[in-house]
Amino acid sequence: TSQCWRNVTSMNQVAQKLETKKASEIYDFSLVPSDQISLVWEQIEKFLKKSASRSGGRERIEDIYYRILNKETNLWIIFDTGNLAITGAQVTFFNIYPTGKKMLSLDHTGGKNMQDWVERGIEVMTKFAKENECEGIEGVGRHGQWHWVKNKKGWKRPASMYEYNFEENQ
Repeated sequence: TSQCWRNVTSMNQVAQKLETKKASEIYDFSLVPSDQISLVWEQIEKFLKKSASRSGGRERIEDIYYRILNKETNLWIIFDTGNLAITGAQVTFFNIYPTGKKMLSLDHTGGKNMQDWVERGIEVMTKFAKENECEGIEGVGRHGQWHWVKNKKGWKRPASMYEYNFEENQ
C-alpha cells in the first residue's frame, strides 16, 4: 500500500495519514497504437528483452518489436498514475484456434514491482478480451508466473500454460 501524508510544519507535530491506496490502484494499463511504439520503446525494451531471453530461442527482442509494428500483437504499457513513469509492458495477441475458439494470449510480460500491478492487469486484460469477443485469456510463461493466478478461481496450469475460460467461470 502507498500512503499519502500531510506535511509536518514543525518537528513536534505528528504526521497524519490522509489516505491509503492499494498499490494496484496506483498503476494503470494503456494500449499503445503500433505507430507510436517508438515513443515508449526505449523505456520498455528492457522489460521485454528479459522475457524474450526466456523464450528458449523462439523469439528475439527484434521479433517482438516487428510483430507489434506489423499489428500482429498489441503492446500495453503499465504506468504509475501519479508520475506517469512506465513500470512494465505486456504484449498480447488474439489466438483463433481451428475450432473457432478465440482467446486473448498474454505473450510477453515484464516490468518492475509486478506484484503491485498484476491485479489491475488481470482486470484490464479480462475487459479487453471480453470486448473483443474472446472466450478467455491464456498465456505461457515461466513457472514463477503461476504465483500470480494460482489462488484465483478458474485458473489452471496445464504444464506452463495458464488459461481462464470466461464461460466456465461466470
